[in-house]
Order: sequence, then structure tokens, then C-alpha cells
Amino acid sequence: MDGLLKALHEPWEVDPVMNDLLVSSHVEQVVSVVGCVLQRQSFAASLSPEHTSSMASSGVHGQLKYVKAMVERAAREPSAAGRARRDAFQELIALTHTSHPLLKSYAASHIHVFFNDFPDLEEDAINAVYDLCEDQDSKVRMDGYHAVTQVSYVQHKWVKRNADVLVQLLQSGEPEEVAVVKSALLKHLDMDPPVTLGVLCDQIVPPEEDLDDDERQTRERLRLLVLSFLTTDAASAIQKYTDPPGSEAEHVLVAQLILAITRLDAADVDTIVKEILLRLPCYRDGSRGDELLQIILDKAATLLQTRSNDPVQLKVTLHYLSVAQTATVDLRATPAVKLLQFYISSLTRKLVLQKFPPEDRVRVISWIMDALCVSERETATQSQKIAQLRRQIVDASSILLEVLFDSKLYGDDLWRVVKSILRAINTRKELENWILPPYLITSISKFLQVLSHGQTQEDADEIQSLIRLLAGEQPSSSQAPSQEVKPMATNVVTLERRPSHLPQRPVTSLSPLSPKLDIPITWSAIATQQSPVRDVSRNFHISSMPTSPKRSNSSSEDVPRSKRVKMSSRGQDVPTPSLLSRIADAGDANSGGSSDRAGKRRRKRLGKEQSPEPDRHPSIGYSIKGAANAQRNGSGLETSLLDRM
Repeated sequence: MDGLLKALHEPWEVDPVMNDLLVSSHVEQVVSVVGCVLQRQSFAASLSPEHTSSMASSGVHGQLKYVKAMVERAAREPSAAGRARRDAFQELIALTHTSHPLLKSYAASHIHVFFNDFPDLEEDAINAVYDLCEDQDSKVRMDGYHAVTQVSYVQHKWVKRNADVLVQLLQSGEPEEVAVVKSALLKHLDMDPPVTLGVLCDQIVPPEEDLDDDERQTRERLRLLVLSFLTTDAASAIQKYTDPPGSEAEHVLVAQLILAITRLDAADVDTIVKEILLRLPCYRDGSRGDELLQIILDKAATLLQTRSNDPVQLKVTLHYLSVAQTATVDLRATPAVKLLQFYISSLTRKLVLQKFPPEDRVRVISWIMDALCVSERETATQSQKIAQLRRQIVDASSILLEVLFDSKLYGDDLWRVVKSILRAINTRKELENWILPPYLITSISKFLQVLSHGQTQEDADEIQSLIRLLAGEQPSSSQAPSQEVKPMATNVVTLERRPSHLPQRPVTSLSPLSPKLDIPITWSAIATQQSPVRDVSRNFHISSMPTSPKRSNSSSEDVPRSKRVKMSSRGQDVPTPSLLSRIADAGDANSGGSSDRAGKRRRKRLGKEQSPEPDRHPSIGYSIKGAANAQRNGSGLETSLLDRM
């Protein structure tokens, strides 16, 4: 009969049965068969579409029943590499390419049963599963997601590749499918935490090579999806596999995310640091925070060094500083001393602070003072390092106070910062016996004026007390420490204060000393030659440190000018004749009877007294040491008293 129907549809091909009928001339039988065929065709044409679909469905169910029986028989096969198991595995792979969703779903749920038995068919099987994940039917796609997980369970070497496929499937627009994908990823995270976390982080780290616009947009969209998954769905799993610290999963996660921070912008850095890294147990004890803080500060420093006033760039800088403040001051992931040092070196200059808007200036200064407070709590308040940092903050406090005052934002935040600055100043004053400079007192007093004009807040009394305490320490003229710097002059005469127990100094009319002397000069009673000068010199106190002399207001004509030291042609001092030598000269003149010789000596002495080079000779005389030096320099011969007589 089948051969007859085929012949009717294809008349050019003669069926052997039909040929026998024609040969035997059984015309009546042929006519009867043709009538039956025409009647069946008429019946089929009269069927509705529902009846046709029912007949097709019965065929699909029959095929599904046949495949199920094959799989069950293969599962009972004692040999893992038996022929029945291989045939069943190949039949399941083939079903993934049919047009019936029911058959595809059955293949997706059973393909993992024979996956490990035939390594040569693994690639065909995994590709068939990936095809199911891209099917047009949503139910088939979700069955494919489950099949991926089942394959990873039976063969761990596919975990990395399957996890990568699931990460790509996060981009699905169907919430129900996305939930299935996330569940599959969590199962992969349980199967192999380091590998799965590495796959997820690979989608976060930007590639070094250049990408076209489409690829870059795809990467950015996928990065956001992965970050969202890690911070929400996978948060508890991450905590589970990174506690206690030191696990392989922690190492992979931290290393990859630190690398990502160096290449990402501020928004992604904020998410990674605050939502992922700082929640890890390894950052709770402050042992791994230095590297993270340094990367963030480097990013902020790069922006500050550009000296740009671009508001967008300044906002990015503040974003990085906010991350650093959270990591250090709020969560204590690393000691605050390093952050405080950065603040002091980069943010205490007035030109830098004035770049920011007024509200951000208050915010930045509050970060500086909070870092100082935390640093003092973390270490001893009187430690040398903290004392040095506090000293630097206090040295810059006048700038900080001026910036705060100029902001005119007299709210709770500003007064809290002002109180912190005043406490730091007071701490240094008490610990170091430090006296506030006048310019700092001026800066502090401005806030007292603001408070007195009605600007109050809950800590106003404490702030006012601190301001009055610090402002009252301004040194007066009698309290100011004597730190006068004495000039190292060598050509002036010093008259020190006369002791109170000595009688009053007689009034004299000494001629002013020349300022052009090349050697230090002191007063000496031994080197003087005339009695009025000798009396005055006895009342003077010899100073070892020459300073500016106190000149007399008396007329220079009241006292005759003292003798000058005569200089030889070689620039050496000629010794001044003493009283004994003059007496001896007078005796020689009288005994010899030569008035001419005596007159010549007198003229010579008079010439010495009226020396035309007053700058070279002291008007009063040398000290004992100076006279001795002058004696040696004046003549190379040393004469005794008897020789001079």
C-alpha cells in the first residue's frame, strides 16, 4: 500500500507492486486502491489544525518515550563505555537541535549523565548545552543554565569556562533568567571559589589594549553587573571563603581588585573599596591597608598636582579623599598617621584649600582634624611622631582658621572643626609650654567675635572658654622672652649696664669713636695717658662682647683729646711713651742742657697727640691685651724700665 501511495505522488517512479498489478491486468484492484487513497486525502483535508497538532504531539511524545527508554537502558549498562551508553549520549546531543522544546529540555536535564564516559564527545556535548542557553524559548534557555551547572559538577575542569559563560549571561534582559544565572554562579563559587572569583574579577579589570566603542560599552555594562553581583548576591559567599584571612580565594580577589583600582575611575573605586575590599576580614585588623591607601592617595595626589580649578576634577579628588578617609578613619583598615602626613603635605596650604567650594573646604579641614584625633588615639598622645605631626598642624592652624572664617558657613560642622583645632593648639601649649604667636591669637579671636554676635551652637561655651584661654596667653613686653640677636660687630665699643652699687659715673665729654676701626676696642684705664680720661675709664665696665657704645652728649671741648697711637710706615703701631719714659726724657734734657733736643721731643709728642689719622688710633687707649699687642707690633725690641729711664 505504501508503495502505491508513493507511486501516486511520484508517477515517474513505478513501484514494483504496482507494476505487478498492471501486468496481471488487475484493473479492478487498482481502481479500488486509488479510491481509498482519494478518500483518505479528502478526510485529512477536512481535519482542523487542532487535530493536526494533536497528531504531531502524539508523535513527539512517542519519540520522547522512545528516547527515555533508551536512556534508561543505557543507565543500566554495566560498562561505562558500552555501546548503549554511547548511543544514548549521541541521541541526547542530537535532541538539542530539534525543533521541539520538550525534547530539548529533556536533553538538557540528562546530557550530564554520560558526560564523563566519552571524552571524545565532551566538546560536542558542551557546545550543545551552550546552544540551549541561547535558544529562542525562555524555558529551554533556563534549562540550559541548569545544564551548565550540572556539567561543572561532574567535570570540574569546565568550571572556569562555564563560569565565564554564565557571567556573560548576566546581561539577559529577563529578570527570571537573571535569577537563574546568579544561582548558577553561586553554585560555581561553591564548587571552586578561587577560579570563579578570578573569572568574575577578569570582567572588572579593564584590558590594557584599546577596544572599539561597542566592545568598550559592553565591558562597562558587564563590569557594573559583576560589581552588583559581588556586592549583593555573592557578599555572604565571599565572606565565607575569605575567613579566616590568608585563603587562596582572598588572595585572588584582593590582587585582582587592587589591580582594577589602578585603572578604574572614582565611582568604581568607591564601590570596590567600600563595598567589597573593606568588608574582607583581612582589612579588619589593619594589616593590609597600607597598599590600598597608597594607591588611593596616589590618585588624589596626581589630581592635586595639576593645579587645576576645574570643578569636575576637584570633585573627583574629593571622591578619592573620601574613600581614603573611610578606609582609614572610619573603618581603621590602616593606621591614620600615613593619611595625616598626606593631608599636612598636600592640603594645609591656603592656595590649595581655596580651590574648593566653601562647603568642601570645611569638609577637607574636618578630615584633617579627624585624622589627627584618630592618630592620637592609635598611638601615645605624647609620642615623638604624633607630637611632630600635631606641631605641624598647629603651625598651619592660622591658615585653617582663616579659611574656615572666610567660608561664612557657621554651622555645626564648622564649629566642630574649630573646636578640634583649638584643642590641638591647647594640647601643644600645655605639653610643650608653647606660647601662641600674635597672628594666631588674632585668627582665634575672630571666632570669639562671631560667637558674641549671636552665632551659637551646642558647644559654644567650650569654644568660648578655649578661645579666651588661648587668646589670653599673648605675651606682653615684660613677659616676652629675650631673644635679641646681637650683631657680631668687631669695630664698636660696648658699654654694659653699670652695677647699682657703684657711684654715679662722672659727666665727661668724650669725642665719639670712629666706626672705621678694624680691630675690637675696649675701654682700659691702663692704656690712657691723661688723668681726666683715666678717671672716666675707671668707672667703665669692660665688656667681652662688643656692642654699640653709648655716646656722651657733652661737648668734646671739655676734655682734651687723648693721645693716638702712631702708626709706622709699614702699618705697625708705634708704642706710646709711658710716664716714666717722659720723665726720663725730661731728665736728659735738663742734664744735657740742650733745649733744642727737648723742644724737638715735645713737638714730636705734640704731633702724636694731634695725629692726622684719628681713625687709626683710639681716643682713650688700648686695653691691657691691646697695649701689649701694640707694643710688640710697634717695635721689634723689648725695653725694660731702666733702659727707658
